[in-house]
Amino acid sequence: MKRFTRTRSEERRTRTAVIVTVLFFFAVLGLFLYGMGQVDSGAVRNQEQVLEEAVNRDVTLCYAREGRYPESVKYLEDHYGLTYDKDTFSVKYQLRGSNIRPYVTVIRKGASGDMKGLGA
Repeated sequence: MKRFTRTRSEERRTRTAVIVTVLFFFAVLGLFLYGMGQVDSGAVRNQEQVLEEAVNRDVTLCYAREGRYPESVKYLEDHYGLTYDKDTFSVKYQLRGSNIRPYVTVIRKGASGDMKGLGA
């Protein structure tokens, strides 16, 4: 009656199956986490592009309505409804004159030197 006893080769196969299953689980988990990081990175790049377009649109709209470019980003926030995540992005604004398009740069905070300029 050796129906319910295991041989050493069966025990080794069982251990190997458990190890392969655990390794497969961690491989799938690693791929999932990597994918989530890529999605998050893509979302931040998309937000940066949308912010650049919004600032550019509001600067142009201000010039069309008022005949001059806004003095600051704060002016755009107060009068044109510009909002953005100030913890993630910094908007640098350099006014060159009331009738000369300002330099506008959107910088992602914490990024390694990624800067994109608007309107030169």
